[in-house]
Amino acid sequence: MTSPHRRPRTVTLAVATAAAALTATVAASPAATASERHCISDTGTGQERCFASFDEAIAAAEEEIGRTLEEQERALDGGGASLMAAGADVIIGTYFEHENFGGATFTLYGDGLCTGGDDTEFWFTFPSEWQNLVSSAQPWASCSLWLHSGPDGTGDRDGPYRENTNYVGDHMNDRAVSTTLG
Repeated sequence: MTSPHRRPRTVTLAVATAAAALTATVAASPAATASERHCISDTGTGQERCFASFDEAIAAAEEEIGRTLEEQERALDGGGASLMAAGADVIIGTYFEHENFGGATFTLYGDGLCTGGDDTEFWFTFPSEWQNLVSSAQPWASCSLWLHSGPDGTGDRDGPYRENTNYVGDHMNDRAVSTTLG
């Protein structure tokens, strides 16, 4: 069965060939395979759970919020009134270890909706094993994501990332310690 929550991809022959060569190199390294964790975290409690695959992590986040990402996006396309009225939990965004949505993943979920604007709704400091690791980002639930080089939304800042961003740029690549969301 193909998951409806696959990572976004742009495939060309050159990219596919380069990715295959990189995968072969990475697969040979035991340290790289051990770091391929896919974690989810509740923004309210900070409770973190990790899984062996991205699909398992997204399925667990969907279970936590009580709906699939597909159902969440459909509700938001209709204005999100039912989700806002219910104060519903949503999947906020996924952060990726490598550019082009590769490597380990860290997905945030929590209550309420982001406005998608420039105001900060809340901040989240990544666990120590996720600090200085983010290279690409995928926002959900109308969220704007910013990356910060310090804890609690401090330090250098870059963003907002409002769309799937296959590379966060040289300024914040592998430098994010926290994220703010709007």
